[in-house]
Amino acid sequence: MKIVRTSEMEWAEGMNRGPFGGRRKGLGGGKISSGLWELPPGKRSFPLHMHHVTEEAMFVVSGRAKVRTPQGETAIGPGDYVSFPAGDLPHQLVNDGAEPMVYLAISAAQGFDIVEYPDSKKIACSVGSGPDRKRYIFRERDQADYFEGEA
Repeated sequence: MKIVRTSEMEWAEGMNRGPFGGRRKGLGGGKISSGLWELPPGKRSFPLHMHHVTEEAMFVVSGRAKVRTPQGETAIGPGDYVSFPAGDLPHQLVNDGAEPMVYLAISAAQGFDIVEYPDSKKIACSVGSGPDRKRYIFRERDQADYFEGEA
């Protein structure tokens, strides 16, 4: 058993680059990992993406935002739970309100993943976790032929 007292943890900088931003409290986990995230006003969580292997979910603790998918934007707020099954719709959080949104993010990792980024037409492949994780990102158009370079 592991108890994490989030009230005693400091926020760590998450992803802060251009329109993307947030702070995080890593809560740990193995195959099911979680973190408490704060999405500031005017920021997006991550680029629009879709996992092919990892299932994700989130529970809104406070504040409001929108979930962006190719089907449009859907408002979410305190008490809302949203799941993102592997291979389902690409998704992104957008906080266009005046207050931060705090949410619990949960993911069920399998030790590897393939992630598509529809806006930028990129693909990411990863294996492992933590500091030993290997991650490769490339543009869809840069795919090599299976037999290219083979004798």
